[in-house]
Amino acid sequence: MTGESIATWRETGSDQIVHVTPLISVLMIVYNHAEYLSEAIEGIVRQKCGLPFELIIGEDGSSDGSLSIALEYQKTFPQLIRVLHGGPNLGMNRNSRRVRAAARGKFLAWCEGDDYWCDLGKLEEQARILLARPEVGAVHTDWVRSRLREDGWKVNWSATVHRRVPLALLQGMLLENFHNPVILRTCTLMFRKEIADQIDASFFGRRNYDFGDSVTALFITSSWEVAYLPRTTAVYRLSPGSALRSGVTARIRFLRSSLAFDTDARTHGPAGGNYPHAYRWEILVGLALWSIRGLDRDTLLFSLRSLARDFTLLGFVKAALHTIWMRRRTLFARDATIERPSHG
Repeated sequence: MTGESIATWRETGSDQIVHVTPLISVLMIVYNHAEYLSEAIEGIVRQKCGLPFELIIGEDGSSDGSLSIALEYQKTFPQLIRVLHGGPNLGMNRNSRRVRAAARGKFLAWCEGDDYWCDLGKLEEQARILLARPEVGAVHTDWVRSRLREDGWKVNWSATVHRRVPLALLQGMLLENFHNPVILRTCTLMFRKEIADQIDASFFGRRNYDFGDSVTALFITSSWEVAYLPRTTAVYRLSPGSALRSGVTARIRFLRSSLAFDTDARTHGPAGGNYPHAYRWEILVGLALWSIRGLDRDTLLFSLRSLARDFTLLGFVKAALHTIWMRRRTLFARDATIERPSHG
């Protein structure tokens, strides 16, 4: 942590876990997630894991009872759960840094308070891969989306996100595709804590983007191989109030934050001269399309001028072709056995 409000928040935990150093720290940031939080925590405390792990919940001043739920679970599972709470609202980025700083495990796994895990063997199997393969920095898995319908949240378990994604985009050296939104999904990911420490010690540890997953994905793929566990382990909730589903203005703001990150990554990022150009193309084209939808003339002109400045005609075509290739999952089916979910 950088010292912001560090004296005003506190930890509720038990001395029982102080003497057991966990191999894995599961990190959960929570803000007004009372409706979903029990399901998220249950997916973690029910893990069939023979390796020591802890769950650190960063509760960020919710107004809906999230803290009470978190503290009740801490009482029930004092050997597993630590709750960081109190003080002013920190926001997503500083809350994330707070729970990372508290982590004691060699490996980190994320599950935000509105997502949940559906595979009770997730933690152990991912950790075993990292223990066995020192060249691998992260392990991720397949996942499904949960959508809000008139009769509640619904999951189509057969529509796994990776069912048509080629393995070439899921494992190995993935730097040129690090920004692919369907891979390295935060709720499926386990990675080495040294990567998080590198992020927090870098230029990016002081930046506040509208997201955190792309930063982590960049640092992982710049220096490490990625391993893939071909099982559905997590459910990602398509929350109506998220940055990507809150209307045109919010989407444009998100894309502008993505552009700022892309600019920073080119200057300060770990990839150096190997940093891929297609990400910037996607952001600027997205800005142009969303500005047309929102009748935002200034943003449209900005995006078009940026495309003209940042890309030659050949570079524009190459970036477009790479994006089509990277997102071709709807065109190719990949044979894989989908495990029956063991959650619930």
